[in-house]
Amino acid sequence: MLTGLAAMAAGCASAAPRASDGAADALVQRFLDASGLADCSITVMRGEQALYTRYRGGYGPGTLVPIASASKWMVGATIMTLVDDGLLSLQAPIGDYVPGLPEAYAALRLDQLMSFTAGLPGLREFIELRQPADISLTESAQRAARTPLANPPGAQFDYGGPNLQFVGAAAEQVTGKTWSLLFAERLAGPLGMRATLWGRVRQAPDPKAPVANPVLQGGAWTTLPDHAAFLTMIAQDGVLQGRRVLSSAAVLAMDTVMTTGVRKGMSLPGNVAGQGEYMIAHWCERLEGARCTLSSSPGAFGAYPWIDRRANLHGVLLVQDQRPRIAAAEFALRDGLTELFQ
Repeated sequence: MLTGLAAMAAGCASAAPRASDGAADALVQRFLDASGLADCSITVMRGEQALYTRYRGGYGPGTLVPIASASKWMVGATIMTLVDDGLLSLQAPIGDYVPGLPEAYAALRLDQLMSFTAGLPGLREFIELRQPADISLTESAQRAARTPLANPPGAQFDYGGPNLQFVGAAAEQVTGKTWSLLFAERLAGPLGMRATLWGRVRQAPDPKAPVANPVLQGGAWTTLPDHAAFLTMIAQDGVLQGRRVLSSAAVLAMDTVMTTGVRKGMSLPGNVAGQGEYMIAHWCERLEGARCTLSSSPGAFGAYPWIDRRANLHGVLLVQDQRPRIAAAEFALRDGLTELFQ
C-alpha cells in the first residue's frame, strides 16, 4: 500500500507529531462535541501523502463501517472500468445489456441511470431495498422495472431509487461475473482494498457468503484505509501508486455535471448549502465554470468522502449516525481542515 495509507493501517503510531496535528485534533474534537459522537475515523490527504489521520473512540484501521450512499461513487468507478474497456457505453440504452426489460426501461441510457435523471422513482419507494438478497442483479432490475417510470427520462432528478441495480446488472451481463467478484477484480484488487464488502444497507456482509443482490446505491461496508485508497485514485485522475486503474477520460466523464437545468425532485437527505448538482454517481458541491472543484458522496449514516481540487486535498470521514443531524458539523470540520492544510 501507499506510505500514507500504510500509516493509516498502523494507526499512525510511528508518525512524528506535526505542528498542525494539535489544531486538527481540536477541529475533530469540536466535531465530536457538536455531534455528540464518540467514534470516528478521519484522514486528510494530498496525493498519496496522509497529512492527518485519527481514529477516535472504538474505531480503528480495521473497523468496517456501512457507508450507505458513499457506495455510489465506488459503483460509478467500477462501471467506468468497463466503459474504458469498451464493454459498456454511457450513451447506450440499458436494454442493450439487460434482457427482459419493458420498452420504457430498455430505452434508458446508462448515464441517465447513474445520474438519477432516468425518470425512476426516487429513494422514498425503497424498491430494491425490499427485494430478497438472493436474486441476481438482473432479476433485481427486471423486478424494479415493474414499477412505472415516475417522470420522462431527463426531465427530473430524483436521488436514490433502484437505478444502480440496472447498471450493475449490465456489468454482470457483459462480464459473466457477480458484482462482488467484478468489484474485487476491477477496483478492490488493484487498489489494495482488502476489507470492502457489498451487501444490504444495515446488515453486515459475510465475506464467506457474498450477497447476490447487493444494494448498489448504499450497500458497501468499508474501512478508512480502503476508502482512502479509492478516493486517492479518483483524486489522482485514475492512478494509484503508478498504476492506472481508470483513464483520465473516465474520471472526467464521472465529473461531468448531469443535472444542470433539470428539475430537482428527491434530493440528498441532510442536504445543506451546496451539493445542488449531480454528476455520474456522486455530487458536485462547487462548480467553477465547466469544472467541478469540490465533489463528494455523503452517506445517510454520516460517511463523508470529498475531493477538493482547488485545495489539492481529499479526505474521508467515517461515522455512524443520521446524516441530517450531523451534516452541518461535518461541513464545518471539512472546511476547518481544508483551511488548515491547504
